[in-house]
Amino acid sequence: MKCAICLELFVNSGYSCAWCKYACHKKCYTKSITKCITKGDQEEKGEEEENASDLTSLALHRIPHRFEPFTNIGTSWCCHCGLILAIGRGKALKCTECSFASHKECMPLIPNLCGLAPGVAFQIVQAVDTAEKVRSGKNRLPRDDSSNFLTSYSMAQLQAYDKNSTAASSQELYTPSAGSTADKMTSLSSNLSKIIADSKISETVPPATKQQSQTEIQASAVPTSTSQNESNGALNTSNHAPAVPWSDLLTLSAAAPVTEEQQVMNQTVMASTAPSNRSKVPSSGPKGIGLEDFQFLAVLGKGNFGKVMLAEDKYTKGLYAIKVLKKQFILENDEVESTKSEKRVFLIANKERHPFLVNLHSCFQTESRIYFVMEYVSGGDLMWHIQKQQFSEKRAKFYACEVLLALEYFHKNNIVYRDLKLDNILLTLDGHLKIADYGLCKENMPYGATTSTFCGTPEFMAPEILQDKPYGRAVDWWALGVLIYEMLLGQSPFRGDDEDEIFEAILEDEILYPVTMQKDAVTLLQKLLCKDPSRRLGAGKADAEDIKKHPFFKGVDWDAMLNLKVPPPFYPTVSSPTDVSNFDDEFTREIPQLTPCPSALTAVDQEEFRGFTHVSNWAMEERQKHGFVVPPPKQKPLKLPSSQSHNNLSNPSNGTGHYNNSTSVTTAEAKP
Repeated sequence: MKCAICLELFVNSGYSCAWCKYACHKKCYTKSITKCITKGDQEEKGEEEENASDLTSLALHRIPHRFEPFTNIGTSWCCHCGLILAIGRGKALKCTECSFASHKECMPLIPNLCGLAPGVAFQIVQAVDTAEKVRSGKNRLPRDDSSNFLTSYSMAQLQAYDKNSTAASSQELYTPSAGSTADKMTSLSSNLSKIIADSKISETVPPATKQQSQTEIQASAVPTSTSQNESNGALNTSNHAPAVPWSDLLTLSAAAPVTEEQQVMNQTVMASTAPSNRSKVPSSGPKGIGLEDFQFLAVLGKGNFGKVMLAEDKYTKGLYAIKVLKKQFILENDEVESTKSEKRVFLIANKERHPFLVNLHSCFQTESRIYFVMEYVSGGDLMWHIQKQQFSEKRAKFYACEVLLALEYFHKNNIVYRDLKLDNILLTLDGHLKIADYGLCKENMPYGATTSTFCGTPEFMAPEILQDKPYGRAVDWWALGVLIYEMLLGQSPFRGDDEDEIFEAILEDEILYPVTMQKDAVTLLQKLLCKDPSRRLGAGKADAEDIKKHPFFKGVDWDAMLNLKVPPPFYPTVSSPTDVSNFDDEFTREIPQLTPCPSALTAVDQEEFRGFTHVSNWAMEERQKHGFVVPPPKQKPLKLPSSQSHNNLSNPSNGTGHYNNSTSVTTAEAKP
């Protein structure tokens, strides 16, 4: 069950409205700014009119949600009552704009605050209340000489901004796209006249303004603070044309990222409707890998923070899956470290080009987004295939072997995967597997190391995670047991109507096995699904070797399996390289485009993403084969993680690392 305000899971008890079933934590109920609109609450409306709700502060923010039926193939929660949503098509509703999901009966009770998180709404209400108190107070600043006061204040602010941005401007924060205007906004005040020219401001102001000195512009610009907006008109000089207000510059910096990326996406949509244009290669080779190098073809999956789209490299004609995440959402949800961790795990997977792990082609960034360019696996995920056809024991065993080798590689590199499930396992056209979505991976986890993050997908979470106990690598072997059970029987060993019932089943219920199941399979599952992690198969120092020796895997040539020499039992089919029929049409029918970002990031925020840009060796080799040279990114080489532990949060995509809209449960990690 999830809180409707902070959107985190309930660990203990909470509050639920007796009328509308609105659910939240005890610590969060004071942050609720909306009123119950049910009949029972309307009876008491007269008494509450005297004490108006803080919702009046947001009266102008009335943006209704666009709820539509969707196919829930993962674990999702209602944004109102907090209960888990039923799996299947058309059993729940989802907003196409903000991705909030709800039961059909809860939908009328959800306030029209689309795009505004409950926590942010509460902060806005507090800010409005504070501003009203200041405005009605007696200590208001005098306005007799507001022009001089504001001018000196502007200079002080700009000088302080210069000092803070000088260091940031000495090194590139992100790899700019060709022709980008907003990329030059990093050192805004220190190079203001150049920014005005690059932003095409000079085309709209008189020539006299173009010749205005840097000092004059700084003296005329006004920060967009509440106290200064009232006097913007007082800053014009008599000898020059009106200077460009500081607020206009901020507007340009906010609009430029959308313009740049939307231009690329508009070209993509136009190209997708004209196939003859797609084969047209630009006359000059690329100077680096960026957004302009790819043509988006289809949407493969969507999550809370972004989406995964199929894209074609304009130069090599190779197909890749690009995960797009908004920087603003990453910052707001404190997922910066998680994003960096995901990149490091990609680099470890790239180190040996492991055959059963999705490899990273490159990653880059624009002003408002970051992009992971990954291998495109066109066969769909195992959830998609098992819903179409029950796996045979031979097929389930083959997949279990390849998953086992992938987890073994992670563990040898001191990584715990923690998010194994059918949705995260993709099928190549050769019939082999690739594990995707590294957002919940935990680094620096050798044998004996433990962590205590409450994360994962409910049906696959080990008992020690649910009991808030320190856990180690054995949680992956528990998840492997659940995975094999589902592949053999087509259902989960732990069932329930909501996550609480599922958690109770994991902790208390005895697992049932059909009498027709092979004995070796039963004993393997009993040892993998042992509730005591110290006695679980694979929990010892030998790790995966103990599992390989089990009779269920008797006769498996592990070296041949690792080298892809064992013929797969099933081959997915596609009609063409760009055929996306193996993915949910809920996503593939959408137009591949980027949605506008409401605001630009500050230099301090951009600093969080320094060093993100990376191009893998195999990607450079691929481009060199086609006659293009990709220079290395201008940044310090990435250091692999040290032995020190760090907080590892959930995947910001919440389901966009693979190509399905499934969700994992995550709370902030406590240090072990």
